[in-house]
Amino acid sequence: LDERREKYNKRYAFVTEKLVERKGHLLTIPVNTPGMTPVHDSLQFNLSHDLTDEQVQSFLDECGNHGLPVELFGHKSNARNFINWGFAPAEDPLPLTAKMLKRACDVRLPLMWDDEDFETMVDVLCESLDAAVGDHDYE
Repeated sequence: LDERREKYNKRYAFVTEKLVERKGHLLTIPVNTPGMTPVHDSLQFNLSHDLTDEQVQSFLDECGNHGLPVELFGHKSNARNFINWGFAPAEDPLPLTAKMLKRACDVRLPLMWDDEDFETMVDVLCESLDAAVGDHDYE
């Protein structure tokens, strides 16, 4: 388990460093809670609220077209979206939570991939973001 955790976390550190370096003006990556020992088998990141819903969908579509499924936590069909929780429905609309989830993304970091595959992952994420935002300058 320790060996797997080390491998996952090394790859996670590589991907997050490269994403922030290249696209830190368009996304943020949540900071780990102090004292926890993560096993980063997936990457969660938040797209900027400067992006429109259409640009977010375009980003997701671009990633998918390149064979990299990226999930949006706030999508109507995502089981992690609180609006879908029949077992614990929210009594209030929770607009700030809903707003955050509309930009929160998740992508798997497969253990069976080679280290070089994560360079390609970063390229796909960055190039898909470029395609989605077009000529808009959000810096």
